Amino acid sequence: MGHQNAHYLKRKGNTYYFSRRVPKRLQKHCLSDRIEVCLHTSSRYQAERQSILLSSQLEDQWAVLRKRDLSASLWKYFDNMPQANPVESLRPKAACASASPLLSEASKTYVTMKGANRSKTFAAGVWRSVRYLTEVAGDKPIDAFVRTDANALRDYLQDRGLSSESIKRNLSNLRAIINFVSKELGLEPILAFSGVYLGEHSETIKRNPVALEDIQRLQRLCRKMDDEPRWIIALLSDTGLRLSEALGLTTDEVHLHAAIPYIEIKPQPWRRLKTKSSERKVPLVGEALWALRQASKATDGPMIFPKYCTPTTCKSNSASAALNKWLKSKGTGADHIVLHSFRHSLRDRLRAVECPTDIIDSIGGWSKPGVGEGYGAGYSTDVLNKWMVKIVLKT
Repeated sequence: MGHQNAHYLKRKGNTYYFSRRVPKRLQKHCLSDRIEVCLHTSSRYQAERQSILLSSQLEDQWAVLRKRDLSASLWKYFDNMPQANPVESLRPKAACASASPLLSEASKTYVTMKGANRSKTFAAGVWRSVRYLTEVAGDKPIDAFVRTDANALRDYLQDRGLSSESIKRNLSNLRAIINFVSKELGLEPILAFSGVYLGEHSETIKRNPVALEDIQRLQRLCRKMDDEPRWIIALLSDTGLRLSEALGLTTDEVHLHAAIPYIEIKPQPWRRLKTKSSERKVPLVGEALWALRQASKATDGPMIFPKYCTPTTCKSNSASAALNKWLKSKGTGADHIVLHSFRHSLRDRLRAVECPTDIIDSIGGWSKPGVGEGYGAGYSTDVLNKWMVKIVLKT
């Protein structure tokens, strides 16, 4: 059946159309001798699926017309014979009509209105999600997307090997585009991408902390190689920073000559912070202090890590891929060890020296659960440093 329906497809440019000739006996009921419907997709697979559905609907309509013609041969013997009505659903191109903008048009509106004063990574993420959906379901009006499109996208991304979190992020981007534009235009809510079931892939992979002996071994390797990528890894290993926080550091945020060396993490145009608690000061100890001394001597511009970050954008994705690949090549003795694992390790190391939970949260920039935690100026670098020096490892 699928092979037969493939014959009803034609391509104009990059877009597929469903095209089927109306049986000669039924042409008197239609406005044309051929039904042609724009499928709004460049995907052969998606076009064939839609072709099967449209062919089935046409066969049903034509069956009704054949019965009507058969009945008409009897009605001529009676007065007041009903007149056959045109089949409106078979009007050529009627299925393409929609008051909603195409996904590509909606995306441009969303990026223009929501992307002001945001980094280039925001727009890049949006367009990546749009490209994925277009590859699966085509560029069609936003109110034409249905749950089968969302499920097809989920399957496509899982087949590409994307993680559960990446799939969720892409679906979230698409929901944001469609919800924003539909509200702006006063359209009915479009729920195609809400609550998509991810099955077994919905389980988030647990990121294990890095064992102390592995941290020591990796820190020794960083010292030996002594280059920008290894400075970043050494910095993360003894601060628990998020990668984007580290990459976005400027020379003005690194205070190596203070009585207690420290760094400031604060919002920047090229680096948005995950939460309000992320804005903080972190004392520099151990290999983190060594790494930033090396990086500060090497840079001649405003950015500490110019290979991965400029005053306009941070290349967090490429840095993550390269650094995680290096970590994997060195073998860390456990599954799912990535850069973010150092952050988990830092919390465990602070717990091991019986550091109070609120101080751990202050050092790592974790959200504080208590209402009272939001009051006051927070802990001084002197207090934070007292606990940080206790976790320094001998390399």
